[in-house]
Amino acid sequence: MHRFLAAPLLALLLMLVLALPALAAKPKEGDVLPDLEIKTPLKPAEQEYLGLPAGAKSWRLSQIKAETLLVEIFSMYCPRCQAEAPAVNRVFEKLMASPQGAKLKFVAIGAGNSQFEVDFFRKKYQAGMPMVQDADYKLHKAFMGVGTPSYFVLKSLPGGKGLKVLYFREGQFEDEDAFLEQVLRAAGAK
Repeated sequence: MHRFLAAPLLALLLMLVLALPALAAKPKEGDVLPDLEIKTPLKPAEQEYLGLPAGAKSWRLSQIKAETLLVEIFSMYCPRCQAEAPAVNRVFEKLMASPQGAKLKFVAIGAGNSQFEVDFFRKKYQAGMPMVQDADYKLHKAFMGVGTPSYFVLKSLPGGKGLKVLYFREGQFEDEDAFLEQVLRAAGAK
């Protein structure tokens, strides 16, 4: 009798273990994420775009001179990130060309990616936004270990108390104009 119960119980246990990541808490509006130090040096044009001091060796998202931030979590190895890269580039270009572009800055974080991998992705997909490596997944963990691609609209809280989530989307978007509209609405720019 025990043999007949073992197989179904083992199958149930395996299903539960595989379902755990899907059951994990996802970021939601109002959550506060930590404002970790980022030790990825940026190119001078990226520092200028973000309003960071020239030559800064490390920085925090809260130091970016913007009212709100659009942050993409991506991975060079993510096929959905690769497929969506041209649309993400167009969203960045439209944001840069819009009047709201000065108030909402865009940064992409390469979850589990080295600087070489981030640079490879940037070159292959001609990405224009600042992109930082997160080889040790430290930033990815701070962003609640979300899947790739994921997008956040964040606002810095006063006194370095973290980054408030105004919008979160996990997975690809279907319409880049509708996505940009959602981002701008969440940022209070619409």
